[in-house]
Amino acid sequence: MQFPFPFFTGLVVAGSLLHAGETRLLEEGFLSKLRSEAALNHPSAVAGQYRAAAATRDARSVRLWNDPMVGFGFMAADEMMQMDEGDLMFGIEQALPKPGMFDAERRKMEAMGRAETENARSSSIAAGAEAARAAIELALSDESIRLQQSQITWLAAMAENARQMAADPMGSSTDALRMETELAKDQQMLDAARRTREGFAQKLNLTLGRPLDAPWPEMRLPDKPPPVPLAQAEIARIPHANPKVRSMTEMAGAAKAETRIADRERLPEFAVGIDTRIYSDTGDVTSTTFGVKMSLPWFNDGAYRAKVDAAKSREAAAGRDVETMRREVAAMVLSAVTEAANAAAQARAFSGQIHEKALKATQTTEAAWVSSKAPLGDLLDSARSLFAIRLEQRRMIAMQLAALEELQTLVPDR
Repeated sequence: MQFPFPFFTGLVVAGSLLHAGETRLLEEGFLSKLRSEAALNHPSAVAGQYRAAAATRDARSVRLWNDPMVGFGFMAADEMMQMDEGDLMFGIEQALPKPGMFDAERRKMEAMGRAETENARSSSIAAGAEAARAAIELALSDESIRLQQSQITWLAAMAENARQMAADPMGSSTDALRMETELAKDQQMLDAARRTREGFAQKLNLTLGRPLDAPWPEMRLPDKPPPVPLAQAEIARIPHANPKVRSMTEMAGAAKAETRIADRERLPEFAVGIDTRIYSDTGDVTSTTFGVKMSLPWFNDGAYRAKVDAAKSREAAAGRDVETMRREVAAMVLSAVTEAANAAAQARAFSGQIHEKALKATQTTEAAWVSSKAPLGDLLDSARSLFAIRLEQRRMIAMQLAALEELQTLVPDR
């Protein structure tokens, strides 16, 4: 009678077959390449880059001088007056810049340009994180397929044992039929898992902008959970690392410049001009006038003050918005770190004593069943329990990687 020991040899055999082909470990270097590819090709990231480029050009479009005004006129009068004063009038007028106005407008547009750059960076990071999460899903699917394949290998061996036991005159065919049923059910589950895997591969291709049918090697999650950063250290990095907080900080700077602009608008505006009169018949210049004009903003002083006060209120609100966003990101950092730490702890637990005890129980039950000292139901229950523990350990690793990916989007290193 055969006496296989699948739960301490089956997984090793399955692993050796996988290594015969191409297997990709889901390590940071590989994930970094996926993030870069997604950031380069994802439409949201490309759109963000265009907006950032437009904002940079907007900053260069700020003018120190307004366009000069040119005027032309014709005098309708008697000929004597036209000869004395000229019948054609030409003039040019140039408004002078208000002190500090150009600098304030330039600072505002530069701040808005930096804000758009941070928004583009945020879009690129989000696209990269989407690709990394899709790769994690694909890797978890491959891990599940490997475990199910190992389970089927063991079930096939146990089914053969059951058939040999049924051939004994004192044996029963019940166990053999039940093992055949379990084997068929698990084969169907494996086929479904492979179809699911194909969907995850297409999702990753879609995120990266590749053809949907582009092939992917089998993925493998890390054996052990990676270290989890300290929450306090990550929260301290938020003002300098989080692109949304940085963008809002720049917008607060733009609001401050807007206050300066509103204050400068209260100043009178000066303009210089030259008017020349010419008599058309002779081309003689009859007169040339140099002049200076000044606006009188004091008549609308209340409106200007209201505009300044409104700008100051928006500036104050922008500062509070930055702090609000910082706190929201800090809360998400805490959640991501906690989730990563919990997943890592559970992954270590499921690969430690929990797994060892479940493995020992399954081996003992298997030996007892082969010796007709344990019912088949106990063997299947212990096998399912061991399979669930191994799958949960892989799932916890994937959950930790996903939580760390979320943390990377909140406080990126790049």
